[in-house]
Order: sequence, then C-alpha cells, then structure tokens
Amino acid sequence: MSKNQVIFSFTGQAADQNIGFAVTDSRIKKNKAINSDNISVSGAKGKLTITVDVSRSGNEDVANWYKDFVREDTHHMVHTASGSNSPDKLNFAVKGTLIIGDQGYEICIGQGHYVTTNNWHMAGKAISARANNKSAYLDNIYFITTSGSSQFNIADANTISTGKGFDLWTSTNTEALTPRFDLEGDALHPFPYHTSPLPGVGTMQNGYAFDTTGTLPTHRDFHLQLLSPYNGQYQNVLYKLNRITGAITGNELLRQTAIQFEVNNKPCMMNYGVSHAALPLGNQSYIYAGQYDTQWMTTLAKQHPDFQFKDLVLSGSHDAGMYEININDPKVAIQKMIAGNPALAALELAGTQVGEQLLANLALTQKDDAYTQLVAGTRYFDFRPAYRGKSFSMSQTFHLHNFIPGALFTSFLRDVDKFLQEHSSEFAIVRIAKSGIDTNTFTPLSQEEVEQCLAASISDSVGYQVTNSLDSYRELTLNQVAKGKRLILLYGAHNVNDSYNGDDYSHSLNNPSAVIAALDKTVRKTGDYQYTVLQLQNTGSSALKHYVTQILSHITAWTNDLVFSGTGNLLQATKPIFDHATYTWLTQPHIVKAIAEQHGPVIIQNDFVEIALYQHALALSQQRYAQRIDKKNKALAEA
Repeated sequence: MSKNQVIFSFTGQAADQNIGFAVTDSRIKKNKAINSDNISVSGAKGKLTITVDVSRSGNEDVANWYKDFVREDTHHMVHTASGSNSPDKLNFAVKGTLIIGDQGYEICIGQGHYVTTNNWHMAGKAISARANNKSAYLDNIYFITTSGSSQFNIADANTISTGKGFDLWTSTNTEALTPRFDLEGDALHPFPYHTSPLPGVGTMQNGYAFDTTGTLPTHRDFHLQLLSPYNGQYQNVLYKLNRITGAITGNELLRQTAIQFEVNNKPCMMNYGVSHAALPLGNQSYIYAGQYDTQWMTTLAKQHPDFQFKDLVLSGSHDAGMYEININDPKVAIQKMIAGNPALAALELAGTQVGEQLLANLALTQKDDAYTQLVAGTRYFDFRPAYRGKSFSMSQTFHLHNFIPGALFTSFLRDVDKFLQEHSSEFAIVRIAKSGIDTNTFTPLSQEEVEQCLAASISDSVGYQVTNSLDSYRELTLNQVAKGKRLILLYGAHNVNDSYNGDDYSHSLNNPSAVIAALDKTVRKTGDYQYTVLQLQNTGSSALKHYVTQILSHITAWTNDLVFSGTGNLLQATKPIFDHATYTWLTQPHIVKAIAEQHGPVIIQNDFVEIALYQHALALSQQRYAQRIDKKNKALAEA
C-alpha cells in the first residue's frame, strides 16, 4: 500500500474558518469501499489534508462512480494540473462533506495517475468549473485553483484582483426557477433555490464572476438567465463587459423592467439589475425571480376570512413616482445638485458636458410604473406630489425628489385605478409625504388639491378615502376593507413608527450595518403606533459625502459612472448589497416575532420594488396571522 495525500490550502478570510471533512462513502473497486482505517483527515484553520492509504490501480468502475455524483456534468468537476476533465479511470474515490466554517459542501474526491504522477479530481453540485476545469468556484463564493498534482487552493472569490467582473446577487422562491449568470471566459454561476427560516421565501444568495483570461477580445458577453430544473431557458438578458475598462453595455436602467411570463400556467416574474459603479462598489448584478399572485390579498381573504387589516405586512415603494424624470431644463437642477453635494463638487464638473443622466443616476428610485409595481405585489406607495411656483395645476403636479420632478401625479393615480379596477377585491394605500421636497421652488399639495387630483383620476368602482390615520381599519377583515373605497390615501399621517433617520441611512455605500441597527431599534418598539415602516434602502447620494477622498483618487471612473453611464444609478448599485442584508434580517425568527407583535400593519419599503420584496411581505403577513390565531387559541384554552 501507499499513502496518497490531497491537500486543501485556504487563503484570505477562508483561512480564518475551521476546516474539516466528514467521509460518507468510498470506492476502491466496483461496490467495494475503502476500509475506514485507511482514510484519515487532518483539518485545522487554513489547511486540510486527506490521506488514503491504498495502492494505485486504475479502475473504470470507480471513475463512473465518481462521475455519477454529478451526473457526468463536467461543469461541476475540477482537477489538478494533470488529468482529464472527465476521467476514464480512477484509483479510488471518496465522498464526503467539506466543512468550511459553519457551511458544508457535498463533494467527491478521486485520484487517477499517469505513470508516476497522481492526478486529483473533485466534483460537487456546489462547484462551478471554468473552461479548462483547472479552476472553479465553490458555492459562487470561494475560488478554487490547482497547483502541482496534489493541492486545491481555495480563496474568497472577492479577493481576485486581476480581470473584470460582477458581484452576483439572487433570490428565488421556487425550485422551478434557477437564476444563473454566464460571463464568457468564466464559469457558469447557477443559484438553485434554498429554503430560508421564513416559509415561502428563498435564501438571498451572492457570488462573484470574473474574467481573468487577458484583454483580448475586448468585450465578453454577460448573460442573466432564468432556467428550469433541467436547464431549459425561460429568460435571457444580454450585456457586454469591456475587459479593459470594466464598462458594460446593454439595457440601461429604465429598460431593466420586470419580465412577466408563465411556467406551467403559473405567473412568474423576473426582476433584474445591472449597474456599473466605481470602487468601493464595482459592477453589481442581480436576479430576483419567482411565482406571484396579482390578487394576493383576495387569496388571503379566501384562505382566512378572519384575516384582519392589522395582520398585514405590505410591500412598499419608496419615492414611488421616481420611475421617470419630467424636467424641461435640467441645468438648474444639475447646478443645485452639484452645489449641495460635496462629493459631486469634488468631481469639478465645470466644463464637462453634464446632462440629465446625472439626475437619473442620483434621483431615480424605481424603474417600473405604478401599474407594474402593483402587479409585482406592491400595495403601499410613498408619493410626494408638488407643483412649481404657487399656482396649482394638475398637469404640472409631479412626484418630487427634492428638486427633480418624476411621474405626473394624475398619471400615477390612473395606473393605480386601472389595476384596482381589474382586481376588484384588492386595495392600495398611498401616503402623501411632504418631506424631501425643495419648497423654495415647489409647493406641496394641500389636502384639497390632492382630492381634486383623486376626483379626476379614480373611478367610482374603486373609490377613495382620504384620512390621516389607519386606525379605523385596524380591526376590519380584508373582505370588509375590500367592500369599501379601495384606494386609501393618507394625508398628514401621524404616530408612525418609521425606521428612517438621515445618519444611519447615509452611513455607507456598501456596509448595511447601520441600517440593520435602525431596523432592529424600530421593531423593538411596541407602542400604540398606527403602523410601522421598515425602510430597507439606503440613501446613496447622501452617503457620497463619506467618500470624497476615494472619489478624488478615482475621479475619472466616478465621473464616467455618475455623469455618463446609463447603468450608473447609484441607488441600484447599492440595492442588492443592502437587500442581501435586510431581506435576510427579515427572515430571522426573532424579527418575524417582533414584526408580528407590532400594533398595526407593517410596511417593508424599498427602492426598485420587485418580487422578492412581495414574497417577504406575503410570508410575513401569513406569519403574523398565524401567531395572532395561536395566541387567541391559547387564551381560549386557558380561560
């Protein structure tokens, strides 16, 4: 016999994890396992050695056993310097769980040989191999390279310093849909559905894709895809990556709209985003997908006739009317924006051909119109209507993001009316806010002016109710609310438990910890609030003030992204980073319980509303109802 060793060496943050390997099965011949005494594992921080004390004898049956582990799919196989992508013979193979920190990955390790050289192979569903199968990703997070004939080097994928690429972010709520990213020159990056602690939603996942193969050709294709369980393709969106500059071409922000389709007669949606951003952000790409129900409130009411308004968790649209810009001359707004932001002033844009793109990259917070937002499950809208000067005109009343006009208020209302007419048991809430409006130039609407717009836009079959409180709805069932006036317009709302504050939400472009702390503080409050708003987005334009030094160090990149790039929207570049943190936070059992204990309905509000936000809102609504009924039943049992 001979001792055969395969070594795993870890670097970067991976080196700080406890490493191990738990053997589950093995083969030395067909249907013959290796004696367990002949397999030893030595694991510690940063290094793992697996020793198999057997003789070498190439065997087809062992190779077939190894390849069957991943159904002979070489996309899930990686090997050391020598050897075949799909080996014909192996001396032995060992299956087990590779443990990195608190994560386990099912893999199969095999050894072949050529003359005196040992060739090591590794297969696993979590492995995504690159073209030559000598490097790969593990779980889209770690990067595997091979050196010599007996070593796999594993590092954090985000430490790759050569080449250009993307950060990848995904979410899906069904095994029927698998988001996948395909960067030419890199591995395929699939993200199959994984359950989360919150029933009905999937785990938020992330990874990295890099092309490190050189500079020619200049451009690489980058595909955002949605696959069936058998790799059939439902959706494909194509971009191109410049391997020298990192610039991307493809659909600009306002063309990255929701994609609706059907799978087995069930409505599905894919929301995606691709952003080009300078450091510390870099290129970001996300796919959120899943099945949805356009009349989810109606369905809840049928399932639970006693489901009450106070049980609701609603998907909310932040700055809901900023899916377009309506401005005649952007020059004044651009000058105001630059003068009011030290980071933009640092760019020294005087003499630069600055246009409306800068406004879009800092002010657009949605990309789907109000009707599509409703289709995606949104039922709460943060709208800030105002008109220029002192003379009210409906045709000149827009959503205002500071001094930048967005959607026309009456057009927004007609979109809402259209959806509610088509879905006769659904209702929506629009909160009229005055914050964030430049009142030196624009006048927020009075309640009387709001009602004039409502009367001109909302049909009798839908109806509207203007109120400053949701308390009167609190104990009503969904059926009772749906029988009344189905557009609830909040004007002058008071006593709202809102997580937003300027310091925490502008703390960082890529570190969500301050936002998470603000959310934690908000759900710990148990006062008699009429409702609670959990704001999940960050305020990227205000956060820029912390990055003046970095901007000055990379002034060309920042200018190109913010001033000229159609995919340079700062809020979308930060969105998936913050979503990964805030959506994961929403699934934690203690947070689910804290949300359930809030006095009134809860709004989870975000930029660029999408299906994942709806999925979390629906799942949390169901959990709130279930916990209320459990408490009620326990109280009756104890009485």
